[in-house]
Amino acid sequence: MSATVPQHPRSVPAVPRRPRHVRRAGHAGRVLAILALSATALAVPAPAQAQADEQVAVSLGDSFISGEAGRWWGNSTVSAAAGCTRGGTDRAAYRKRLICYYDPQRVYDGTAVHGEGTGRYRSDVAEITGLGQAGLTPVNLACSGAETRHVIDEAFKENTASQAELLAQVAATRQVKVVVLSIGGNDLNLSGMLRRCAAMYMAGDKRSCASTGEGDRFLAALPAVEQQVTLAVQKIRQVMSQASARSAGYRLILQSYPSPVPSSARVRYGEGGGGKATKRTLVGGCPLWDADFDLMHDTLAPAIDAMLRRVATATGAEFLSMLGAVEGHALCEQGTSQAGPLDDAAKLGDTMEWVRYGTAGAKISQGHQQEAMHPNAFGQQALGRCLLALYRNPGTQPCNAGTPRSQT
Repeated sequence: MSATVPQHPRSVPAVPRRPRHVRRAGHAGRVLAILALSATALAVPAPAQAQADEQVAVSLGDSFISGEAGRWWGNSTVSAAAGCTRGGTDRAAYRKRLICYYDPQRVYDGTAVHGEGTGRYRSDVAEITGLGQAGLTPVNLACSGAETRHVIDEAFKENTASQAELLAQVAATRQVKVVVLSIGGNDLNLSGMLRRCAAMYMAGDKRSCASTGEGDRFLAALPAVEQQVTLAVQKIRQVMSQASARSAGYRLILQSYPSPVPSSARVRYGEGGGGKATKRTLVGGCPLWDADFDLMHDTLAPAIDAMLRRVATATGAEFLSMLGAVEGHALCEQGTSQAGPLDDAAKLGDTMEWVRYGTAGAKISQGHQQEAMHPNAFGQQALGRCLLALYRNPGTQPCNAGTPRSQT
């Protein structure tokens, strides 16, 4: 849009006086002018009407769909981490007068951690933005750390109401075409379990989560969480049944989670004896025993996927399996790499990891630890492509890392 340049007073041409016969037609002319202006005004849609006609896609749930870790174009080597942009991986980095600054709000737009009990982590590359290619306006209501209760009836962090209530507010004024839900992982405390697994490895403790029964306890909690996810889906149905007629025919998609790590056979660093000095800890940012790689990839992630599929079937929601969404690009997986000091990571998506590494115990800290084990910017875009593919071709279908980058 070009700026309006004010004219210098001397450059404004003089307005000629109207002939007397024109001035005498003043009343009729004014009436015609008013009618013309009224017609023009009626032809321009009011802002409220334009918003009501807007078609939106709404995301609800937790950090995997809010876009946490979207700050990062992959992970960087220790040497690159010392640089300003960390091998081009840090999208929050910028220089000003040769000084490097980091501002997570450039990616999370005011939703990054900024005090106790904050941090919804809604990134500019969150999965829901992928539906922009289908002509829908993304509305991201998801929140890092959210559990099913925060969808159903409880406010959380900066959200002043439950996500269901926020959805109701959107549906009251806009045309909702699709609601996408990712929930259940925090009810199961998956991140807490992974932290305990990592702590055992970094302590050199020969025990693993697999050997101490963590996996069994996790699986035992699935039925209760299945009931809670069902209630969350039913709440969304209730909200949308009370929405305006323009949202009739909306679609509800329940999705699962990708395994953030590969099986132990595909980890590119040897297991070693554990501790803080191993390559898995210092370089890879994936301090886990082989048994725990297998527990997550081969047992827990498929079990969560199956549980969420059952909920979708029982409630009539569409199901999008994300189980293989980062396969081939998981954390520390063979065939992937980290960005070096001279790399432009944004251009290396085909070879980079699509999951954020953990920097606890590493020599150089980057970002927030809670971003670890989440799909990074590449991973978020991959999830978005899978969502777009399902939206354009309805029906249950799996998502995998081979989903085409260009959807037409």
